[in-house]
Amino acid sequence: MSRSHDYGVYAAALAAVCIGLCPAVGRAALGDSIASVQADGAHMKAQIRATTAASYTVHELLLPTGTTVREYLSPTGAVFAVSWQGPFKPDLRQLLGQYFDAFVAAPREAASTRSHMTLRTGTLVVHSDGHMRAFTGLAYAPQLVPAGVDPEGLQ
Repeated sequence: MSRSHDYGVYAAALAAVCIGLCPAVGRAALGDSIASVQADGAHMKAQIRATTAASYTVHELLLPTGTTVREYLSPTGAVFAVSWQGPFKPDLRQLLGQYFDAFVAAPREAASTRSHMTLRTGTLVVHSDGHMRAFTGLAYAPQLVPAGVDPEGLQ
């Protein structure tokens, strides 16, 4: 392994620790509003792009780490789902917001493994897959999903 590669690994590890220790200023979390999406984009230094579908708006945040986070807003302005895809898993505490404690406490489905996890409660559904440098996931609050939208079809 080259010396420059060693420094890159150490720098990435140090950055991950620093990011984990810094408090989140803005939260684009499940159940929050459009203002939280904008604040989160600024906090994470993400590029934001919005697109509109028939029953919802998608705000796509491209993080400097290469991970893409999509936040789905209902016509009422509530974030009803979040998804992620990329080389690094995003901060789920930040993305799940008020639902994070339920996520941590809920039992995983029997088919869950180290690289694949599914969780379903009355208020939260989470699917997460991945391994080093390739993570994907979807989390949604069933009670917030707009009529006519299949949340399992979101990516």
